[in-house]
Amino acid sequence: MTARAAVLAVVSLALASGAVCAQQMYKWKDDQGVVHYSDTPPPAKEKKVEVKDFSAPAMTPAVPLPYALAQAVKNNPVTLYSTGDCAPCDQARKALFDRGVPFSEKTVANEADRARLAAAGGKDTVPFITIGRKTLAGYDVGQLQAALTEATYPLTRRLPAGYQNPPVQHAAPAAVAASEPAAPAETPALPEAPPPSPTGIRF
Repeated sequence: MTARAAVLAVVSLALASGAVCAQQMYKWKDDQGVVHYSDTPPPAKEKKVEVKDFSAPAMTPAVPLPYALAQAVKNNPVTLYSTGDCAPCDQARKALFDRGVPFSEKTVANEADRARLAAAGGKDTVPFITIGRKTLAGYDVGQLQAALTEATYPLTRRLPAGYQNPPVQHAAPAAVAASEPAAPAETPALPEAPPPSPTGIRF
């Protein structure tokens, strides 16, 4: 290795190390009421610490959708509100998956999520599905399939190989960090079951 190459290697390593350190930012308030921001963890005695993760998600190439499916997604996007230990939620997720409908999933696992569900019109019932402006509370396969057809989604699966739905998020993502995205695969996999539901949610 030449001297120039060695220097470049050391600089690259230093930059990479700095990038890793800067991926997280800590915020806390000390006993005097002073708010601190730092890229290093606060003293162990600090209990109320906010952590912001600025690490960039793994970039995967976008998989273009067929025109008809892309138009349906643009005009009538589908969102599934779900929770853990919910068989109807699993059935709704599978129905969307089997028909090849791109959708976003938001889990309801705490009171902030529950409030966001209510704001979307879901009250305390899951699964709750929005298809454009249309909403479906609970799971009825006939109603779901009819609503998807009305929203011009193809009757049979048209998703290209390698397509991935967006990562599953809490309904109120500001309160809880989003789930890690699944690794890309040739055929998209069903999302893992969401966390347990808060008290009062019906399905």
